[in-house]
Amino acid sequence: MKKERSFQRKLLPIILLLAAVPLFLFSILALVSLRSILIDRYQDQVDSDLDQTEKLLNITLDRYRDALAAAGTDEKFCLAVQKVLEGQEPEAESRGEVEELLGRICRQSTEAAGMTLVLENGDSFYYDVSAASGPEGGWMEEAMAACEGWKEDTDFSFCCPVPDEIQTGTGSIHIFGVFCRIVSPVDGEREGTLVVWLDEKVLRNTLAGEDGIRSFISDGDIVISATDPGDIGGKPEELSRGDYYVQSMIQEDTGWKITELYSLEMYHYTLFSQLAFEVLIAVAVMVILAVMAYLMSVPLVRSVRNIAGAMAAAREGDFSVRVEENPKSPYELNRIAEGFNDMAEQTGRLIVQLKQSAEEQKNAELQALEAQIDPHFLYNTLDTINWKAIEKNEMEISEMVGALADILRYSVINAGEESSIRSELYWLEQYVLLQQEKLGKEIKIKVEASERIQNMRIHKLLLQPFVENSIRYGFRGKEGECCLYIRMTCEDGFLHILLEDNGRGMDEETLDRLNDGTQTWSGHVGVENVRKRLRLYYSEQAYLHFESRQGESASVHIYVPIPEGEGDTYEDRDRGRRGGHP
Repeated sequence: MKKERSFQRKLLPIILLLAAVPLFLFSILALVSLRSILIDRYQDQVDSDLDQTEKLLNITLDRYRDALAAAGTDEKFCLAVQKVLEGQEPEAESRGEVEELLGRICRQSTEAAGMTLVLENGDSFYYDVSAASGPEGGWMEEAMAACEGWKEDTDFSFCCPVPDEIQTGTGSIHIFGVFCRIVSPVDGEREGTLVVWLDEKVLRNTLAGEDGIRSFISDGDIVISATDPGDIGGKPEELSRGDYYVQSMIQEDTGWKITELYSLEMYHYTLFSQLAFEVLIAVAVMVILAVMAYLMSVPLVRSVRNIAGAMAAAREGDFSVRVEENPKSPYELNRIAEGFNDMAEQTGRLIVQLKQSAEEQKNAELQALEAQIDPHFLYNTLDTINWKAIEKNEMEISEMVGALADILRYSVINAGEESSIRSELYWLEQYVLLQQEKLGKEIKIKVEASERIQNMRIHKLLLQPFVENSIRYGFRGKEGECCLYIRMTCEDGFLHILLEDNGRGMDEETLDRLNDGTQTWSGHVGVENVRKRLRLYYSEQAYLHFESRQGESASVHIYVPIPEGEGDTYEDRDRGRRGGHP
């Protein structure tokens, strides 16, 4: 059997779910927004660092380019080169002078490893800073052989000859060269090429070296300088692999590619920290909501349980149970408790009434069983009196006794059931026959009812109490003719029965008391009996209305609903008439 969950257990998951959904959406939006902010920040930082690196690189290269340009236009240097080309001095002296000038120029350039001068006639001059001399050949010859394109007709060019380290007198270093064309100051013809060889550190110093940033300069598919010297000689695409944000740009003068790699470790850490913070906040909010929901639902659940307990007790038959209203409970629950209390009170009262009614019915049935012999005994006695009257030739007495027996039989047999209006009128005439003998004068009855109405059915003996009142109160002591007028019409789904006499009428107090259906009094037991029977038979649909002109007449209007299928709405020319005789 499936275990039922309480209201509180159903409420808490709903509240937590309602809280979790917006928190989840807020967390997603916050993470997306933070990610966008971090990416924009990385982009701005990378662009700024690349611009700064390019500016530093341009400044550095411009400095050495300017130094070479100044050396190429130096008058003494140009004169020495001219002497070498023209052979004006012995070769040893001219070469020594050129090498000395190269040394002086080289010493003026920081981070310079050496200088080379290659003339158009094929002569080469070298100056090695580590050797403080101009060696023949050596590492500069290998570097010159590795560089391509330096002979092109350009004023300046840049070259990184080999990615491997070069062994100099001061140790192994990575080098690159700045090439400058030398022209004759006389005719502007090219005389040679001047080269300054620089340590790779010159380039490295221009790169961003902050924590989390990895930078390098590549020439084609080879890395020629990097913040990490171990990366020199590697391939850019291999170094760019990994968890990095990569951005590159091309240096226009050299064609070198500057690349910066930003580690995304801090990016991921920031996102993870934000996510952890949001999860912590979400858990805290949900815990607070759960506690608040629990505390707020406790009085609600307690009230519901009290109502449920009272209902269970009422289901077991205890209708004396009551639910106390709690000021702290919601308005709706207090209304439910109030409604339950009223229902329990009414149900208990109805049960008591049903028990009393059952007891009264039981007593009535016993009394009816005990009295079953009385009608038979009375019928036999009246029959015996009737035959005695016939033997004495008292036909008037015989007729009265027979009428009384018939009335008694009609009233007793199937009491409370329906009878046709025709039968009711017949027995009413028999009753008037007996009453006029008692009254001592004739009572004239005039009935106005159509055949269709006389075929309708109403409950038995509804009219007799009113006829009895007319004879008893209206005709007693009256002089002159006594008339009883009965008129029946159908009006708007009701059978309207008018009983009117020309008796003494009623005073205002009696008339008001009769029309006030809420009062019971002993003066007109028959009227109260009819009123109760009408309420029993027809609920609140049937009603009575009395009218009177004191000293002239009294009348009663009886309105009884017509059963479905028994009647059309009759139009009567005398409809609405309330007094007088036709």
